[in-house]
Amino acid sequence: MGQNKTLAHRRVGSILIMFCFFLIFPGVRGGICAENVLMPSFGTGQVTVRMYTDYFCGPCRSAEPRIEYLINDLVKRNIIRITFIDTPIHKQTLLYTNYFLYILNRKNDFDHVLFARTALFDAASKKIQEKNRLEEFLRQKGITYKFLDTKPTLVALNAYIKDDAVRSTPSCVIDTGSQKQLFSGADQIIKALELLR
Repeated sequence: MGQNKTLAHRRVGSILIMFCFFLIFPGVRGGICAENVLMPSFGTGQVTVRMYTDYFCGPCRSAEPRIEYLINDLVKRNIIRITFIDTPIHKQTLLYTNYFLYILNRKNDFDHVLFARTALFDAASKKIQEKNRLEEFLRQKGITYKFLDTKPTLVALNAYIKDDAVRSTPSCVIDTGSQKQLFSGADQIIKALELLR
């Protein structure tokens, strides 16, 4: 009973954080074609996949190696086009989202982005929450970055979060063109990605 109450409080807290994110970065519905948007999308496949994760989400972190393996395979076989969307469930996520985009701005390469995501998950597991410590951690990993105004991209990503009605992480939307489905939780996501193979 106490555990259910704690989970309910966390969910309410997460929704409030996401709501605040929406207020700060009010997205527009429909097509996204803002200038200066650095969209973290990779691949040329016919199936669109949007992966919603949070670096401070335990289930996201534990499932990431298996999910990354499947995504890597599907992108390299030209089956999917993947977009990584950092979802602000935890208050520290915005710092990490900005640095993920700075890293992408320095080197827009799929393999490098996968390496950077692994490093950011690792930093979150070490509870690094300060900008200076995160920068030092990335330097030690050999990951460089280039600053940019992230607001246009955050607005675009926020529009996806709202349109896909994402309320928890990890979540994944798979759009085949004729059907769009939302999968929540590591097991559902992994099964859905395996079916695409």
